[in-house]
Amino acid sequence: MLLALGDVVRVHNDQTLGTVAGFASHSHGNMVCVQVSGGTVRAIQPHDLELVARSFKPVTTGQSLATLLFVVLGLAVAVVNGISVHNLGADLLLTTFVTIASLTTITGGLVNTFQRPRRIRV
Repeated sequence: MLLALGDVVRVHNDQTLGTVAGFASHSHGNMVCVQVSGGTVRAIQPHDLELVARSFKPVTTGQSLATLLFVVLGLAVAVVNGISVHNLGADLLLTTFVTIASLTTITGGLVNTFQRPRRIRV
């Protein structure tokens, strides 16, 4: 199970809801620290948890600027790829498809690599 800080989970045995507050190593394996109502934190085995909802953090200015930089970088690579394919003798349709595929691949890959939420396997 992949969990991130702030995810909402339910404990199977007593059906309490809580948010993931941290992770800890124990002699019995990894434990998930869950903050339940009242502010108390309980360490629970991962197999005793059920994911209810993923946490969501609003987009920051830094993330917006990074996305803009990734789009500009992807556009530059796409233009270079499109020009290279066109110079090799491809027609306009193939050049357009290569340019669009390059743009979406580079931009999507960079955004997914650097801006994805950090999940920890427990």
